[in-house]
Amino acid sequence: MKTMAYKYETHLHTSEASACASSPAADYIEAFFKAGYSGIFVTDHFFGGNTCVSNELDWKSRVDLYCKGYENALAQAEIFNQKNKLKGSDKEFKVFFGLEQTFQGDDYLVYGLNKEWLINHPQVEKMNHMQLFEAVNQENGLMIQAHPFRLRGYMQAIHLHPREVHGVEVYNAGNKPSENELAELYAKEYDFPVTSGSDIHTINKIGDPSSLPLGGMDFEEPLKSIEDYINNIKNRKGILIR
Repeated sequence: MKTMAYKYETHLHTSEASACASSPAADYIEAFFKAGYSGIFVTDHFFGGNTCVSNELDWKSRVDLYCKGYENALAQAEIFNQKNKLKGSDKEFKVFFGLEQTFQGDDYLVYGLNKEWLINHPQVEKMNHMQLFEAVNQENGLMIQAHPFRLRGYMQAIHLHPREVHGVEVYNAGNKPSENELAELYAKEYDFPVTSGSDIHTINKIGDPSSLPLGGMDFEEPLKSIEDYINNIKNRKGILIR
């Protein structure tokens, strides 16, 4: 398979905000750099999913805590880039913000919203699929259904929402191969743009031969902004890492 030069992890959870994650954000930077990646997207579980942020706090405090994983990763990347003299070069390790929202067991990776937007839109927590999709569209963002055919004991059914997504995650390193195959068939049937991600919760999975290979997206040019990623996916650019 053809390979490009700039690999990015698109689906990552930190212990700061995701209750199911065991690695803090800062630990991922050097680990992914050594694995050949140019950056990561922090996509912690939002308030509809397995968050570790208390819902008893006021809204701004909740959002502040939720964004800690991204902010800590960003700060560590700055230190790492300065230390290794990567700042300003094509080798600079980048950190981007995303989120993963959950409805009835179905999960969506959202790119293009930011902390300020979340603080100013407390209604996002109660939005249904279409409302969230429309909000993301208004910000020229991207909404991807994550691991659409995953079925676990805590889930009662598989839910698909083809009218409310821009694309589909067809490779997920936490999935069974058969679940990824179904996702790819689904994407082909609806002619969706496709993505790949590790859905990583611990750095112990990086380089673990007993795990499925890491995921992510591979591009010809480095991503300079979240908009670069969104436009690449919508325009069907990039190679799936799997």
